[in-house]
Amino acid sequence: MQRAGIDFAAIEASSEVFEVIDSFGIKSSQGAASSATEDFLLGERMNADFRENYFEPEDIEIIDGFEDDTILYQDGEDEPVYSNPNLGKLHEGVSFTVKGRTKKHCERFSINFIIENATRDVALHINPRLPQNYIVRNTKVRNAWGREEVASALPFSLRRGAAFSVQVLFTEECYMISVNGYHFCKFYHRLPYESVQSLEVKGEIEDVTVERLEVQHYPERLPESVPQKVRLARALREPTLPDAHTVAAYDETDRVAVPAEAEDDKVITQWRVVKKANGDIEYEPKIVALNEIKLPYYGTIPRNSFQLGRVLKVEGRVRLLPQSFYINMQSGHNCWPHPVVALHLNPRFTKQSSGAIGRATVIRNSWIDGNWGQEERSDLETKFLPGKPFSLQIVHGDDSFKIYVNHQLLTEYKFRVSPSTIDTIYIQGDIKLFDVALEPYSKSV
Repeated sequence: MQRAGIDFAAIEASSEVFEVIDSFGIKSSQGAASSATEDFLLGERMNADFRENYFEPEDIEIIDGFEDDTILYQDGEDEPVYSNPNLGKLHEGVSFTVKGRTKKHCERFSINFIIENATRDVALHINPRLPQNYIVRNTKVRNAWGREEVASALPFSLRRGAAFSVQVLFTEECYMISVNGYHFCKFYHRLPYESVQSLEVKGEIEDVTVERLEVQHYPERLPESVPQKVRLARALREPTLPDAHTVAAYDETDRVAVPAEAEDDKVITQWRVVKKANGDIEYEPKIVALNEIKLPYYGTIPRNSFQLGRVLKVEGRVRLLPQSFYINMQSGHNCWPHPVVALHLNPRFTKQSSGAIGRATVIRNSWIDGNWGQEERSDLETKFLPGKPFSLQIVHGDDSFKIYVNHQLLTEYKFRVSPSTIDTIYIQGDIKLFDVALEPYSKSV
């Protein structure tokens, strides 16, 4: 399948096949669900292709709909390994977390939220396919499958013979799906989620449990997805800072020692000033090995620590075929409810503008009062070169974020939200990340 462009602006049984019935203590209530699908389809004037949805950046790739195919949608085993025919009343904030372990020979498994009408329509079908390293999301109406969605900004993290956790959050506009503690994608409603009655889990998995909760935030964090502490420069770790007791806990010893074999993963530590023949001044990096930091990256800083003159430094290397990456400076690390984003910085590369010259469309925006604001975009020479290291500095100016790449001013963005609210740094996209730090201003910036 052809990959569409991604704009980065998110997982108790025996080893044998069996069925578990779990009502979560909710009394059965079958109603008019059998006609809910038909009413919704007629009301929305939908056809076999279903309604056109507005997709978020992580929900990119779609292929044409097709009739029910027992090969493509076969789960390896016919009987459910988990079944619950009565999910109770569903509303925004209801969450189901499916946990289990894939078998050593696992090819695929599926999680299905079903409307109990004559054709048992599937409002949401989640189908991880391990050999292909992607997760299909789809809907089935009147025995016809709709258009698949298979792309995500996150890498595929499911493995054979390993534990997994998939969380599905119901919201008014979509399902939000996380895998192993990280938001993976959204799936916009094609059928009324209130009509969902049953949950079935099928496939080559075992030790399956399902937990139903009403949550205030999403996703549920696992140990491996808990936000890290942003490294603070030693000069900032002093009692005069706000929340001094919190700042003191940030220490360089939190970082893991660099393994000897990590020579390909490099980060800029020093710069050499180079004067070109035309008189221009450029900086050339001196680089050393450092651990790669897993993406997506969530880092925390003490609230009100990003003050006037301070610098958020992000260092890494652009991937060989970059499409996009982004950095959010925001309040809170949850995906739902949506956090307030003081700065969304999103370089987007195209075939025409990237390549060796490193040009990109640089997007700047903020999320305020439940919506994205008016974005600012510029076609710029960024110094983000495929396969090359970079150092990005975001400086707290008098009234704006000043953004530098390799010590050269790239652009700036006027404050729309007070920087004092920033306590989380979120980074995702087509880069290898090596270091994130909060530092005092330096003239070398």
